[in-house]
Amino acid sequence: SFFATPLPNIESPKPLSHPPPSFHRLLSLNSPEWKHGLIGSLSAIAFGAVQPVYALTIGGMISAFFAKSHQEMQARIRTYAFIFSLLTLLSVILNLIQHYNFAYMGERLTRRIRSRMLEKILSFEAAWFDEEKNSTGALCSSLSNQASMVKTLVADRISLLVQTTSAVTLAMIIGLVVAWKLAIVMIAVQPLAIMCFYTRKVLLSSISTNFVKAQNQSTQIAVEAVYNHRIVTSFGSLGKVLQLFDEAQEEPRKEARKKSWLAGIGMGSAQSLTFMSWALDFWYGGTLVQKGEISAGDVFKTFFILVSTGK
Repeated sequence: SFFATPLPNIESPKPLSHPPPSFHRLLSLNSPEWKHGLIGSLSAIAFGAVQPVYALTIGGMISAFFAKSHQEMQARIRTYAFIFSLLTLLSVILNLIQHYNFAYMGERLTRRIRSRMLEKILSFEAAWFDEEKNSTGALCSSLSNQASMVKTLVADRISLLVQTTSAVTLAMIIGLVVAWKLAIVMIAVQPLAIMCFYTRKVLLSSISTNFVKAQNQSTQIAVEAVYNHRIVTSFGSLGKVLQLFDEAQEEPRKEARKKSWLAGIGMGSAQSLTFMSWALDFWYGGTLVQKGEISAGDVFKTFFILVSTGK
């Protein structure tokens, strides 16, 4: 055409896509701290066993009040009180050991990753730093945030995973030992209870996140109006600004109304399913007690062990 430029059309380079980092590779970077990882994992396993033992003690404490003699009740309550005190001491010690070792691993991993990132950045040519995405602030932010994110991904997640696996495994074993028939029924409905608690958590977090995103446009209008208040006042545009602000809030208002209905139905359904599963557990436990296969104390022990671990 007539207004076409004589310069060649230079297309902007497409961003390179890198493969996702391997979790095994991240662990290999932490291999020099294997001793701390071993100690931290053993502490996480031991601390994961605290919750099932605590639930078992709670159930035993309730069943102690069904003792036939007052002396037996006192002896059992004294024993369970000693177990509670011991669990308190063990929880403090195991938590300190677990979090210290995994925090040591995470800090060493963060230092190692930052050193490698800085070494790689300094090896680039000068033209690479002229790009906007490679400014000083962006690079410093990457060195600070991304390395800390890797620390959270490796150290904190491994600690939580080992602790949860230990707690769930031990809870199922103890539940099967105490009352295996009731434990099988509770384990069968346990995924439903876990799904209910997870649904409630996801709904609450998603509602707050979506509401904040929807309010961004109206917040931007308000900030610009306050920043340029002299221009708005001199041109008499106050009514127009308020109209734009109200229109920007109309869509978030509709979205929040719709989300509130979905959240109410979802959270109500999750809570009702939880209560229904508890009712099934107590009904089947009462049936077994009526048949004389287990005691009432075994029902409370199995219930507290599996339900508290499911949460």
